[in-house]
Amino acid sequence: MLIKKGGGFRQSDTTPYEVYLNRRAFMTGALGAAAVALSPAAGKAATAPAGQPLKAMPNPQYHLADATTPLNDVTGYNNFYEFGVDKEDPARLAGTLKPRPWSVKVDGLCAKPAALEIDEIMGMAPLEERIYALRCVEGWSMVIPWIGLPLSTLLKRVEPTAQAKYVEFTTLLDPTQFPAQKKGLLSFGSLEWPYTEGLRLDEALHPLTLLTVGLYGRVLPNQNGAPIRVVVPWKYGFKSAKSIVRIRLTDREPKTAWNTAAPQEYGFYSNVNPNVDHPRWSQATERRIGEFRRRKTLMFNGYADQVASLYAGMDLRKSFSSTDISTRPRLVLKVATWCACLAPLAALLVRAATGDLTANPISFVTLWLGDWTLRILLASLAMTPLRVLFGLSWPLSLRRLLGLFAFSYACLHLGVWLVVDHFFDWREMGADIVKRPYITVGMTALTLMLPLAATSTAAAIRRLGGKNWQRLHRLAYAIGVCAVLHYLWLAKKANPTPYYYAAILVVLLGIRLWDRGRRWVGRLRAPTPLRSSERAT
Repeated sequence: MLIKKGGGFRQSDTTPYEVYLNRRAFMTGALGAAAVALSPAAGKAATAPAGQPLKAMPNPQYHLADATTPLNDVTGYNNFYEFGVDKEDPARLAGTLKPRPWSVKVDGLCAKPAALEIDEIMGMAPLEERIYALRCVEGWSMVIPWIGLPLSTLLKRVEPTAQAKYVEFTTLLDPTQFPAQKKGLLSFGSLEWPYTEGLRLDEALHPLTLLTVGLYGRVLPNQNGAPIRVVVPWKYGFKSAKSIVRIRLTDREPKTAWNTAAPQEYGFYSNVNPNVDHPRWSQATERRIGEFRRRKTLMFNGYADQVASLYAGMDLRKSFSSTDISTRPRLVLKVATWCACLAPLAALLVRAATGDLTANPISFVTLWLGDWTLRILLASLAMTPLRVLFGLSWPLSLRRLLGLFAFSYACLHLGVWLVVDHFFDWREMGADIVKRPYITVGMTALTLMLPLAATSTAAAIRRLGGKNWQRLHRLAYAIGVCAVLHYLWLAKKANPTPYYYAAILVVLLGIRLWDRGRRWVGRLRAPTPLRSSERAT
C-alpha cells in the first residue's frame, strides 16, 4: 500500500450542527428548506433564474469549521477561460451566457442515454448544501457552500454498462456566449475548445462528487459555471467542469483540456497532493482567499479518509499529476543543471587564468561560447522529445532553464564578437551581417531568442495563456535551424562536428513532427464536440 491516510478533516474539525445552522441564517430556515426540498414541488424551485434564492437542506456530513469565503470573492475571483484569462473576466463578461433553456446530453456506454432538461436534473433528488474546500492548482483556495445533488444519482439513472470505466464532461461550445472561444488574430483561446474534463467512473460515483447547481443559497452564477457543473473537492479546481452540456461514459481515459494543452503540468488525476509540486511552483502550501499567511496544503485537500481507498496501490507521486519526479530530486536535478551549464564558462575562465587560450584567444573564446550555445540549445530542444518517447514529464521543468542558459551563452558569444573582435565598429559589423550568410543567420537566431527570453517568467505564461505561450516558443526550432546553419557555414568542410549537430536537430524535429501527426489523427477520430445549436431544447 503506497497511500498514507490521515492529515485531513477529522470529526473534531467539523462545525457543531447548531452553529452551522446559525451561520446559514441567510436561508429561509432549515426546516422550511427541508420541507421544500423533500416535497413533490421541489423541482419548481429549480426554475429560478441566476441569482435567485435556491432552497436546499444543509448536509451536516459535509461542512467545515473554517469560515466560508465571502460571496463577493467567490463570484468575483474565478478561473473560467471561456470568458478570459484574468480572474476578473468571468464576472465582467458573464452576462453573455444564457443558462436557460439548458439541457445535458448523457450518452456513451449506458443502457438509458438521455437528453435531460436542467430542471429535470435538479428534481432527481432533494437538493442539499455542502461546504467544501476548493483548492486551485495555482496555490490559492476557498471554502464554498455549494448546492447540488450527488453525481451518482444521475449516472445511476442512465445505467452505465460493464464496459464503462470513465466519465467525460464537455462544456458548452458557443463563441457568442463564451467570448474567449472566438478565433481571430487578436482574440484566440489558450485552450482547445470545447473544454473537456474526465473522471474515473468510481471517482464520479463517489458520494463526495457533487453535481452542482447553486452556491450560497442561490442559483449558480454564470461566472461560477451556470447552470450546472461538477465539484470534485479532493482534486484541483480545474478538474471540476463548468457549464456542462454533455456527460459521456466511455471505456477509455478521455482527453482533457489542460492535459492536452500542457501535459507536463496537468495530469489526468490531478488530485491535491502537497508532496508533488507543479513544475513551476510548490504545492506544499496555499493561500486561502481573505487570509494573509499561507497554510499547509492537506493530502487530497483534506478528504484523504474518504477517498484514499480509490487509489490503493497507485504511486501517488506519478498518478496525482503528470509530474513524475518529487520535489527533492527535482531540486537536485535543477542544481545539477545549473552546475553543468556553468561548468563550460568556469572552464573557460580557468583556461584564461592559466594562459591556455591558444595563440588566437579571441577566436578560441568566440568558438567556445558559440559551441556551448548550440549544445545547450539542442539539450533544451530534446526535453519535449523525451516526454514524447518515454512519457517523462520532469525534463520539461528544465526546458526554460536550459533555454535561458543558451540565450546567456549566445549573448556572451555576441559580446566577444561585438566588443573584443570588432570593438564597436558598427560599419564593419553591419557589412558582415549583410555579406556573410553565417553571420546573418546567427543574428537571426539571437533576435528570435529575445521574445522567448522575455516571456520565460511564470507571469508571462499566465498572461499569454499556456497554449499561446507554447505557440510563441515553437520559435525555438527555427532558432535551432538558424544556429546549426550558422555553424555549418562557418566551419571548415573537414570538421564533422556541425554535421553531428545537424543530425541531432533533424532527429529532434522528426520526433516533434511525428507526435503532431499522431495527435492530429487522434483528433480526427475523436467524437464530434457538441455545439450550442445541437443541444436538445
